[in-house]
Parts: sequence; C-alpha cells; structure tokens
Amino acid sequence: MLRYVIITLSSAVIFIGSVAAQETNPRIAKAVDPRLKKEFEYVVFDMGKGVELKLVKIAAKGKTFTIGTTKEEQGKLIRDYFDGKKSSVLDNETAASVTLTDDYYIGQFEVYRAQFRRFVEETKYVTDAEMLEGGYGYNEETMKFEGRDKKYTWQNTGVRSAGERHPVTNVSRNDARKFCDWLMKKCDGKIKLREVRLPGEAEWEFACRAGSTGRFCFGDEDEKLAEFANIADASWHERFPNPKAIKAKDGHVFAGPVGQFKPNNFGVYDMHGNVWEWCDDFFGKYSALPKEGNARQTKNQGEGRPVLRGGSWGLPPVACRSANRYLVGAGPSRYGAAGFRVVAVP
Repeated sequence: MLRYVIITLSSAVIFIGSVAAQETNPRIAKAVDPRLKKEFEYVVFDMGKGVELKLVKIAAKGKTFTIGTTKEEQGKLIRDYFDGKKSSVLDNETAASVTLTDDYYIGQFEVYRAQFRRFVEETKYVTDAEMLEGGYGYNEETMKFEGRDKKYTWQNTGVRSAGERHPVTNVSRNDARKFCDWLMKKCDGKIKLREVRLPGEAEWEFACRAGSTGRFCFGDEDEKLAEFANIADASWHERFPNPKAIKAKDGHVFAGPVGQFKPNNFGVYDMHGNVWEWCDDFFGKYSALPKEGNARQTKNQGEGRPVLRGGSWGLPPVACRSANRYLVGAGPSRYGAAGFRVVAVP
C-alpha cells in the first residue's frame, strides 16, 4: 500500500517567522516554539525567493538510548496489534543500546514542495520519477490510486488541492541526497557544518522519540496520535475503510501541510505519519551499529535496500511507531507517500 500515496490541501503553517536577507548562509537563530512555549536553537538556510529551511538542534552528544523494540514491548505489540502472533515486522526491531557521539540539527519539518522547488529551479535537477516511468498518485476522477505513471511526479500526486507547504513526495533517496548536497554547497563557511545529509536511523529515532520510551513520542495511546500525527483516522476510514484506523479525526484524508500537529518535546513536527522519510545508512542489525558518527551505518551488511521511517497518512498506528522500519526495494524507489527531512552535523 505504501506505493499508492498522495497529498492534500494547502495551508499556512505555524511558526515560520519572517523571511529576511541573511548575512551568512546558513545562520544560527534562537526562537520560541509557540506550541511548546520553549526556546530552541535552529540552523536556518536561506534558499532564495523568500523560502527558508529550518533545522532544530538536537542535544545528542554522549546521550544513550534504546533503539528498536525491547522483548517486553514486542510482547505487548504482538498482543495489541498482531492478534497474538509474532510478526516478521518485529524481526527488524531487536533493541540495542546506542550512545550518540555528536549534537546535530534535524529538519523542523519534512522538506516541502516550495523548498524542493527552489532546488530544482537553481540546479535544473530532474528527479528519478521524471527520468524513468513516473511515480504514484491518486486519480480524483476514478477515485483510485495509480502508478507508476509519468503524470505523477514530485509536482503532481493527483490531489488538486495539494500545495507548496505539503511535503514533497515521489522522490527517491538519490533525489533526497542530491537536495542535501545542494544545501551543503550553500554553506558559506561562517557556520561550520561538517555534513548536510539524510538522517541515520539512530539520529532519526532519537529525534522522533524525544526522550520517550513508549511507542510514540508521547507514550502508547493510539487515539492520542490524532494530536501529533496525520495517520489512518476516522476521515480516512470513511473514504477507504480500514478497521485498524483510529477513531479520532486528525483533519486530513491524505497528506497534510507540514506543521499542522503538535511537535514532540524536541520541537520536531510530523515524525509520526504524514509521509514516510528516507534514512541515509545501510540497513542492518542494530547490534552492528558503529560506535562513532552517531551510529550511522556506513558499511554494507549485505543488504542494499534502503529504509523508510515514520509511517504515513494512510497507515494505522502500528506502522507509525518510533521504532517501525520499512525496508523497500533497491534502485531508484519513489513513492507517493515518501519524502524526507534533512540533518546537519556541526
């Protein structure tokens, strides 16, 4: 079902702030997130034409956390989600203790269309979906999901009301990496950044959990997800019946504009649901994660397929947990429900 995903209506989002010419690119800024009433430090990229990209600082250096799912939690998941039977989904989540070695900044939001458009305008970049046989989308006339099809690209996922503040999708991990390379080239050297790239799985999960040891950034309650995430909810169930959808309404059938829900305690939005997010490292067992570089797995353990994290707007809670991993096909995979966010390491 992953491949059949799209996006909805456009709307403005909270906490964007005014956009002004920067003396340095990127710049460091401190600001209060109005929903958390808490000050955070950001790296802010000026992308031109009034478009910015903000990454929030994650104080991770020396912090230890449990990545994946413990045996005790797996037992609860089997009971709550898998009708008492062990699911192969859990085989990839065997827990391990990870100590991160560096602070980093992670995208406050998923990269959205206006930001990706600036990349395309400046570089004349052509995505894998455009070069190959297209992506995936929703046909509003037939009310069916379609793809791959040349008419579906990062600019068109079929839903006419989708706007510039919706997360960009139908982009491959290769496309996302090229976007990160472009951002790195924008650095003028006044703010020292060693890397601008996709998050490693450990960085992604640490930022998603935001200190929580539960299934989600706030704990374990499925229905509470409607406050924090756009997932398969009552609105989705009305359109596309799914008995595993939550009963609460999150306000969106398809993907929503970034930043519409509560942030987690680290000031990061939409890490549960909305769209899947590409990770940078090789897939493998957590027990083999390196001790340096924020445990990003740069060595191939025999599996070349990439991983997506976070779940999406059309999936139930079990797929949108902090620990859930989705191993996808090799090659230039792209999906109507998959986008990305950026990490910068100082």
